[in-house]
Amino acid sequence: MRVTVPALIRSTTALGAIGVLLALSGCSGGSPEGEAADGSGTMTAGTLTVGSDLTYPPYAYLDGKTPAGFDPDISRALAKASGLKATFVDTRFEQLIAGLGTGHFDVIASDLYITDARKKQVDFIPYFTTGNSIMVKASGGPGPTGVTGLCGKTVAVIKGGQIVGKLRDEASKECGAKGANAIDVREFATDPEGTQALLSGQVDAQVTDGAVAKAAADKTGGKLTISSRELIYPVQSGLAVKRGDTALKKTLTDALAELKKNGTYAELLKKYNLGQAQES
Repeated sequence: MRVTVPALIRSTTALGAIGVLLALSGCSGGSPEGEAADGSGTMTAGTLTVGSDLTYPPYAYLDGKTPAGFDPDISRALAKASGLKATFVDTRFEQLIAGLGTGHFDVIASDLYITDARKKQVDFIPYFTTGNSIMVKASGGPGPTGVTGLCGKTVAVIKGGQIVGKLRDEASKECGAKGANAIDVREFATDPEGTQALLSGQVDAQVTDGAVAKAAADKTGGKLTISSRELIYPVQSGLAVKRGDTALKKTLTDALAELKKNGTYAELLKKYNLGQAQES
């Protein structure tokens, strides 16, 4: 049976904090009680528990009931190289860092962009460089080729993504400087929900990871197209572990180096058509 995590409501009250913990409880079989006896740094000996948003192809999605995509595949390869077995906790993107902090998984593998704000919450292991693309309805004529082309438009983005702040602050300031209206950013709990909003005409465009945009556009059979000419706001993505978790960070860093050495890393990039992703 598919394990899902219900949407969490942000709250600064003690009751809200308890609600978050309750919502996340039961999602993982691991125990948050420190390093496993095998020295891997995982919560449970022999197991690497991975938090991932399984609604985000080609990075992470469900093939039937099986986690699939680049992040589940590389997680399994990292676990194998470390003498571990990977298990997965399907968690909405916005809740991943909270779930890691409360001990419901060992590592986040979900195309998590590395930002200064997130570095204060988790420790990162960079594993490739990516960026965003603009997606529009193909029937609407030529779409925006860059972020300033989004000025005054309604734009779908994934909730909690780095792109939210980029569009609301940096890009919208550029709009103001040229005398145009700010970008109307609409957040959706999952990327497919944003894509559906675009298809139904609720928004003018969607901004999402370049590989995700390509997968979505291909899936719609030509109804959607990528209008941007190059990746927007290139950024490194990283696996994330708890801050100060030096044992697990070393375990995964060593395993990633082995995957790059033996060719597995390059094979996975090719398998999921992540040609725009550059090795960090």
